[in-house]
Amino acid sequence: MIDKPVMLIAGGSGSIGSATAREALAQGWAVALHGNTSAKLAALEKELGANGTVEGFQCNVFAPDAATSLVAEVAERFGRIDAVVDCVASGVPGITGLFQDTDPASFTPFYDVTAGWLLRLSHAAYPHLKVRGGTIISFIADAGIFAAPHQTGTGPSRAACVGFIRNLSREAARDKIRANVISVSYVEGSDIVQQLGPKRMETARRRAGLGLPYPSDIAPTVVFLCSDKAAKVTGQVISINGGLNA
Repeated sequence: MIDKPVMLIAGGSGSIGSATAREALAQGWAVALHGNTSAKLAALEKELGANGTVEGFQCNVFAPDAATSLVAEVAERFGRIDAVVDCVASGVPGITGLFQDTDPASFTPFYDVTAGWLLRLSHAAYPHLKVRGGTIISFIADAGIFAAPHQTGTGPSRAACVGFIRNLSREAARDKIRANVISVSYVEGSDIVQQLGPKRMETARRRAGLGLPYPSDIAPTVVFLCSDKAAKVTGQVISINGGLNA
C-alpha cells in the first residue's frame, strides 16, 4: 500500500483534470488519472511523473461496468483511495441547443453518462473512502444552478448531480466522507472552448468582471476541498466563474 493519500481523477486527461493532477502532486498526493484515450494518458503520465506518483487508467465511461472496474483497478494498484474527483464531461449528440431542436433519443444516454455515471462512481468508491474518511467532488456546468437558453437539455442532468451530492453528504458524514460540487462555466484554455467559437467567448469575457478562470485557477480549490483543511466542509456547491454568474 502506498504511504500517501490517493486521488482518483475521473476525466483527468482533460484540461481541468490535468491541472488538478498537477496541483495534487505538488501537495503530496498520489494521482490515479483516468481518461478515455490511452495515448493521451500515457503522454500526461510521462509529463507529470517527474512531479510525483501518477498512473493512468483508461476506460470508456459509456461502458456499463466502467465505474466499478476503474475503482477496482485503482484500489488494487494503490491499496487505497482517499478522494474521487469527477471531471468527466462526455456529451451525447443531439443534447445541446434550443430544447425543440434537441433529439429525444439523446436524453437517456446523456443522463446516464452524467448523473448516472456519478452515482455509479460514488457507489463503487464509497467502501474505500470510508476507511479513512475521504472526499467526493463532482464537477458540473453552471447550467445546473443558473438558468440559460440552450441549456434546457443539459442543465437538469447537472442539477441532478447537485441533488445527489447534497443528499449524499448528509448520509456520508456518518462515515466521515465529505461530498461537494464545483460548478464552472466558460474556462479559458479548456477543451470545450474550441467548440464555443470566438464570439461567445468574447461575450463571456466582457461579463466576467474578475476575468474568466483558467484550469489552474480552479485546481487549488479542488485539492483544498479534498484536504484535511476542509474537514468540516460538505454538501456545498462552489461556482468558479470569475463573476459571470452569481
